[in-house]
Amino acid sequence: MLNRSSSPSTLPQDSPRATLFANQVEVQQRLVEKLKRDWDKFGSEKVAKIDRTDGLKMIREDGSWVLMRLSGTEPVVRVYCEADSPEKLARLVESAKSFVFSA
Repeated sequence: MLNRSSSPSTLPQDSPRATLFANQVEVQQRLVEKLKRDWDKFGSEKVAKIDRTDGLKMIREDGSWVLMRLSGTEPVVRVYCEADSPEKLARLVESAKSFVFSA
């Protein structure tokens, strides 16, 4: 949590660490159908919230999330993942890859 008295120069030290993964793969119709469904669980975690503002964003109970969205200019799906540690991110990325490539 950020301290309201933080100065701009200390924000990098005060802010929580997050790790981001971004990738893209060719879109297949079965994947498009999977992205339209709601999911109760993703990987080993329960999905706490789904946001469809810009694709399918599944926010898990542990605070990590995965966003999968179709490109508007290419026949690909873009995949973004965030977690609070490299280990959690690696597991989330593997779950995202499995989700996409099993379509």
